[in-house]
Amino acid sequence: MPRRLGVLGPFDVAVIDYDERPLGPHQVRVRTEWASGKHGTTTAMFDGGAFRGHRFDQEMRLFVESDEPEAPAAEPGRTGTSGVGTVVELGPEVTRWQAGDCVFGPMDVRESNVCHEDRLWELGDIDPTLALLVEPAYVAIHCVRESNVRFGDQVVIVGLGALGCLAVRMAAASGAERIFAVDPLPSRREWAAEQGADHVFDPAEGDIALEIHRLNGGTGVSVAIELSGVYAGLSTAIRSLRVGGTVCSAGFYQREAHDLWLGREWHHNRLTMIVPHGCGWGHPPRDYPVWDEQRANDTIVSMMRQGKLTAPGLIRPIVSLDEMPEVFRLIREEPDRVIKFAVRF
Repeated sequence: MPRRLGVLGPFDVAVIDYDERPLGPHQVRVRTEWASGKHGTTTAMFDGGAFRGHRFDQEMRLFVESDEPEAPAAEPGRTGTSGVGTVVELGPEVTRWQAGDCVFGPMDVRESNVCHEDRLWELGDIDPTLALLVEPAYVAIHCVRESNVRFGDQVVIVGLGALGCLAVRMAAASGAERIFAVDPLPSRREWAAEQGADHVFDPAEGDIALEIHRLNGGTGVSVAIELSGVYAGLSTAIRSLRVGGTVCSAGFYQREAHDLWLGREWHHNRLTMIVPHGCGWGHPPRDYPVWDEQRANDTIVSMMRQGKLTAPGLIRPIVSLDEMPEVFRLIREEPDRVIKFAVRF
């Protein structure tokens, strides 16, 4: 029987069996060889503080109070976002792929994945560990594009998980004149410094926004991309900006905001805040229809294939499926050892 990684509860994951399901007309079955997940959002959901007591009304686009108990999950939660593998079975109307093709795209951490034929790309000569970054790269590219990072801008990126690290690479490739990066974990700051950040900071070591102003000639930066998902990080992003600057708020925040003094820099510097595409439900990119989901993904893959988007060493650790429960222990107790995990089947 095939096996997968399932979320049973907060920081409680286990390797469990599952049943294969039949293919739809345009689906393929992929024998998974590599898989990865975005653990920041997964572990944030353990708290449940973003939605507690409310539900999202899709028609009104509004959270409304709800006393309905949350329906129990039909099965243990998924842990994966991206995978690489070999096509082993085709739905009756599949035309893009053949058995034996090596592909990558959205997948779960399981020994086989059922994927729509249009949601996969040929691996070719792309390194599998780079291909696993296609999902976080999708968020990062919209952070950089929608906050309008331009040649010569100064940028601060707060939170250096996979999304933040990729945002550093993309901001550097966009021609940012100076990049500041903020994260409490040394390994992440080291990676960012090697891949384009001019200055890196531990938020525990003083007033980082003030230091950024000092290093930037006394003024703030043009764009602040917030990816930590904590309100203190959002406060640092706001305070790091110059007059008229833009906050790209991509973090997934839990519970009520505290210590956000919106009557200070936010008000006096006339700042703009955006939430980029990829961080919510059912909204298109800001520059739709010129850019849509397909174009963004195809562009990311093309940049990877050309060597213009690289991320050496960002995937760590790489483990077997049976070692994954230990990785979630590391995420909780020794987070400096995990940036974005990968499973090698």
